[in-house]
Amino acid sequence: MIWIMRFNTPTAILITVAMIYVKTFFLSSIIMVCTVQLLKNCHSLLKTADRLHVKVPWGYVRGIQVGPKDAPPVLMVHGWLDNCYSFVPLLTMLPKNRRYIALDLPGHGHSSHKPTTAYTHTIDFILDLEHVRRGLQLEHFTLIGHSLGGMLSGIYTATYPDKVDKFVAVDGLLPFHQPNDQVIQNLRKAVDMVVDDTFNHKKFSDLDVLSEKITRTIFYKGMETEVAQFMLQRSIQMLPDGYQFTYDKRLRYPALIRMTKDVLFPIISSWQTPILYLIASEGFKQFHHPSYEAGGQPCCYQLSGSQ
Repeated sequence: MIWIMRFNTPTAILITVAMIYVKTFFLSSIIMVCTVQLLKNCHSLLKTADRLHVKVPWGYVRGIQVGPKDAPPVLMVHGWLDNCYSFVPLLTMLPKNRRYIALDLPGHGHSSHKPTTAYTHTIDFILDLEHVRRGLQLEHFTLIGHSLGGMLSGIYTATYPDKVDKFVAVDGLLPFHQPNDQVIQNLRKAVDMVVDDTFNHKKFSDLDVLSEKITRTIFYKGMETEVAQFMLQRSIQMLPDGYQFTYDKRLRYPALIRMTKDVLFPIISSWQTPILYLIASEGFKQFHHPSYEAGGQPCCYQLSGSQ
């Protein structure tokens, strides 16, 4: 039996608005419950995680380690200006029969910054990954990289195919490349920015203001404020008059030299490791170069939602 009810226009509008409100309220309630449970799982995981300290020539690369020490290792590399806590929500859902090692890249999180006389080149992170691998004595491992971490891991996988058993890239597979005729132009721009050194960390009056600002950026788009605060806690410091990021400010400056296609294609064609490339539908479109599939033919899946 189907009931058909007729309403005048004002009543129909009122009912429609009420239905939208109820739907929004219930969806918000569900999201809130899921967020609370997720954060509870994250905090529980951190209680059992080991703190990682790997000695490197300029200090320490730090991070967290979860799972049996004798289990197959999985090395996890985060994105630009991020930290190892970005993997904690994922770690709560992964199989327990692996040794997960989530790093803070140099200049990020709790890891040491490079010496003040050094300039942070993107390609230098490949050296950092090898320092960590040797420090942890990893002979074979699975590599998971997100964004910048995926770009670095793509090059590392091509360089050390005998060390990486499997490679999972999330919204980033290889570094940005530039046309040959823009090399000098971009080099001068980068040199000027590094020498001028005008960037300084802003101060935020309280953590809620900082978190709300961050969740409006593409990096944390669509993320609940509470989850953003959890992930950011490893990248900020509390000051007498507010909060401030602690990442190395040199990370904000562009690379002096970016790779060209002539350099990238040999890397792609040398991939021997099985690769799974996950693309976020609302991530950076610049990461989705069709040319990435020209050589190694990674298996690609589209992820709905944000990063």
